[in-house]
Amino acid sequence: MKKETQRDYYQRVNEVLYQIHLDITKEHSVKTLASHISMSPFHFNRIFKKIMGESLHTYIRRIRLEHGANALLFNPDSSVREILQSCGFASNSSFTHAFKEHFGVTPTKWREIDTPSEIKQNIDKIKPLHVEVGYFEKTKVAYVRHKGYDKSIKSAWIRVLEFCNQIGLQSRDVEMIGLHHSNPNIVKSEDCHYVASVKLGEFMQVFPNSKVGIMEIPKIFCAKFSLQGSYGDLMRYMDYIYYEWLPNSEFEKSHLPSLANYHKNHFISEDERFDLDFYVPIKYRQ
Repeated sequence: MKKETQRDYYQRVNEVLYQIHLDITKEHSVKTLASHISMSPFHFNRIFKKIMGESLHTYIRRIRLEHGANALLFNPDSSVREILQSCGFASNSSFTHAFKEHFGVTPTKWREIDTPSEIKQNIDKIKPLHVEVGYFEKTKVAYVRHKGYDKSIKSAWIRVLEFCNQIGLQSRDVEMIGLHHSNPNIVKSEDCHYVASVKLGEFMQVFPNSKVGIMEIPKIFCAKFSLQGSYGDLMRYMDYIYYEWLPNSEFEKSHLPSLANYHKNHFISEDERFDLDFYVPIKYRQ
């Protein structure tokens, strides 16, 4: 594949991924998404699978099911019907069939599974956290998608910071934002999806390259937690927030990914310590 063609394909697939994650309940057909990026459905399907490693249908189905699995655990007051509707399924039977095929149990049984002892231990280690409720403001970013939740995320940050240097932004001055699309407790760490991004000026004219995309994070209603620690500690904080704070709050998590706004980024700092604000997209329970 020529470099110019590869760059074009990555840009188009990134645009499609942005549209999908913006609203996972929407009926994202191959025809509609292909038309959005000016490709034939057949060509788009082939390119998407080559870049993402799975078909469009499989990708959308997987992220919907992962959202559903999280919602079943973290939103105890929501019915199964409310949850299946929130992740784009039309009926209880289609959701139950797909969920059991993917996770091995029905949605109802999934809810009955005890919280693993490791997560309970993580929760016990965390003192009650101060939380502020408000908005994460609309933000234009340059970003790199990464598959795998481990120290390999550093490569994504290096790539996006190199891009910053190319467009004249000093890496030491940029605002770094990590998007957490997956829950490592229910998705294998090597299959988790993460986005490394840096804030751009609202009116900056920036053009993406073959691996770096440009998108706008929408304005999101969030719970904000200010956290500090070393590599590995963030997972313990996330366990506390999702499994302890959220179910006992007046909120439930929306389908959008949580965001880490770094003041110090443990993936690239020599001492592997972090100082960040963790934003969890929420909505009031009905």
